[in-house]
Amino acid sequence: MDFYRDMGYTALCVGKRDLAGSTMFLLEETKKRGLRPLSSNLRYKGKAVFEPYGIFDVNGTKVGVLAVTSPELNQRIKADGVEVLDPLTRLKSLVPELKNKVDVIILLSNLSEFEDRKLPSTVDGIDIIIESGPGKQRYRPLKVGSTYFLRGNIKGRSVGKVGVKLSPEGGIQGLDNELHQLKASLPVDEAATKKIKKLKQKYSVHKAVITRPSPAKNPFLEAIEKAKKRKGQEVQTNATVSNPFIELLKKRSKTLGGPSQSDNSTKKPVSEVREPE
Repeated sequence: MDFYRDMGYTALCVGKRDLAGSTMFLLEETKKRGLRPLSSNLRYKGKAVFEPYGIFDVNGTKVGVLAVTSPELNQRIKADGVEVLDPLTRLKSLVPELKNKVDVIILLSNLSEFEDRKLPSTVDGIDIIIESGPGKQRYRPLKVGSTYFLRGNIKGRSVGKVGVKLSPEGGIQGLDNELHQLKASLPVDEAATKKIKKLKQKYSVHKAVITRPSPAKNPFLEAIEKAKKRKGQEVQTNATVSNPFIELLKKRSKTLGGPSQSDNSTKKPVSEVREPE
């Protein structure tokens, strides 16, 4: 956030991803750095903790800047007490109020490109919409009705510069937009590089050692394991102890069979066998 301050940011739109570190954390950090976050439809624990809009004097011209946050929050952020009101309902209420106070109205929108495109036909009085929600970067401004649409690249990969020409009757007569891509060919900002290095050292990720308690003993599972071990021991014992019944059968077989046919020592030759007289 120091970079936003150093670059001279006047106001910031609170996007749905900005709330990932908790709403109170965002409030504290932006306040410490002199930044001004805006959101007309975000509530924290039932209260409007961010300003809905800001009024700024730019070379004698009063410029009103208001912001809307996308209602597509994840469940974890909602569980923290964050609520996002309907953006269209809030804009219909705030734009006429702001129109009587300023010369130009700029909307910082965190909505999708599809939702932004519908705004000029439903909310009258928005001169410029700077988009930060889902969508592709736009090199030239898109004009829908009397409203101009501007969009840079994601994650600060481009910086836009806009020249606005006002008409004597009020409103915008013309708009000149330049979108500069942040490429490797641009000179390196040494001061910014040092700050990034310090931030990486400060918030470097350390591997956390997680110790889990041993699972509670289950008496039923322990009984099953003991039964398995006991059965295994019985099978092993039965394999080594001789079976008396089998041994008896072996002895009986030897008695009935007599000497083996291969044993010729007790068998008389055929020629010596005599018939009875």
